[in-house]
Amino acid sequence: MRKFIVMLMSVIMMMSLSACTPTQPKMETTAPIPQAEASTGGASDKVPDPNVEPMEIISVYSKNNDGTGLNQAMDAVDKLTAEALVDKLIEYGVLEEGTTVVKYESKDGKGTLDLSKMPAKGGNDLVTLTAVGNTFIENFSLDKLKVLVNGKNYSGEKVKQGDNDLLEYVKDYKKIG
Repeated sequence: MRKFIVMLMSVIMMMSLSACTPTQPKMETTAPIPQAEASTGGASDKVPDPNVEPMEIISVYSKNNDGTGLNQAMDAVDKLTAEALVDKLIEYGVLEEGTTVVKYESKDGKGTLDLSKMPAKGGNDLVTLTAVGNTFIENFSLDKLKVLVNGKNYSGEKVKQGDNDLLEYVKDYKKIG
């Protein structure tokens, strides 16, 4: 019986040692079949085109539906310039088609914007002026903005600006007046 137990223990020990020895990994003899990666349609699938110039993200303020306040929208331009902002304000219906920048300059947080024209009478000129002001002040990080029309102070139906009148950013732009 003693021999039988020793033999049984030897067999068990050999089995346990053979189970613990490392085995060689199987070598694959055929090349794996290339598979197309599944697209999730998410942002991780989008690869930016290296040939496209980067865009500048801007805020554009435009009149709300009833003309009593402003809406804010995010948009993009190729390069942040006064002309690009005026083009966006035309696109959003704040300024009339054909409006151009006569001159724009800024210094020490104060900007001066000279436009070729402002919308004809009949609209809420305070809302229009605030839309132009907020758009320029926010995008150019200004403290104040002077708006001129062909080199003269802006004068509309409700707003008549003097030489020292400057626009500041209007925080409560959703309801004006």
